[in-house]
Amino acid sequence: MAGEWWRRLPAAQRAEYERSVAKTRVAVTSGPDLRDAVLEIARWLEADDRGATERASARLVDLLCERLGLPAVRVSVAGVRPHDRSGELHGLYESDARHDRDLITVWMRTARRREVVATKTFLRTLLHEVCHHLDFFGLDLPTSFHTQGFYRRESSLYRAVTHGTPLAVARRGRPGARTAAPAVGPGRAEREAAEVRELQAEVDRAARSLGIPPRRRGPSGTDEPISGIELLTAVAATITARKRRDEDEPGGHGR
Repeated sequence: MAGEWWRRLPAAQRAEYERSVAKTRVAVTSGPDLRDAVLEIARWLEADDRGATERASARLVDLLCERLGLPAVRVSVAGVRPHDRSGELHGLYESDARHDRDLITVWMRTARRREVVATKTFLRTLLHEVCHHLDFFGLDLPTSFHTQGFYRRESSLYRAVTHGTPLAVARRGRPGARTAAPAVGPGRAEREAAEVRELQAEVDRAARSLGIPPRRRGPSGTDEPISGIELLTAVAATITARKRRDEDEPGGHGR
């Protein structure tokens, strides 16, 4: 955070960035209502039902907004992800002055193969956009930087909503703790593996667009992907310029 790009930010944005880094957790209590909403999302994604997935997603977001004391936000689930040479758009948060609610859009199909995305990927994207909503209306973070704190808040939300479901993240390091892995069919396993490859390719494309070598030699002599922290640090350098460019247009924050 002490790089040249950070020192060039206006003082107010530097202070906001630091506040975002420091906020690492979202105080949301798990419950059967959140669990049921998550399971509904998984169910309708598996069924490839866009309308039902949208309704289940809106239900989950409504529950989170109610718990967090945030204004309601509209939710749209669309089909194939928009894409260009730099990558795919997974989700988007838009401020909309024409309506009394802002809009979260999440796409449910990959751009290349047009396959339904894995539930974990879809859910993380949805919660990512909820975190932007939280930044704007609950945490006094008007720029909503993609800081380490932002991604930890996203993970905090994910743990809360998936508690008690097969999607929950297993806790490590607890003596005697045993976690059964959820059953995953061959088709789903292949799809999730493709998702991982696609996400890494997207990171590499973004790195190249920012002048970062996307791969480096590891100790074994093989190529290793860049770390997410390295990419986030570089991405943050472009935020101010993009903000100025978009200030006179309808704003949006995408994944």
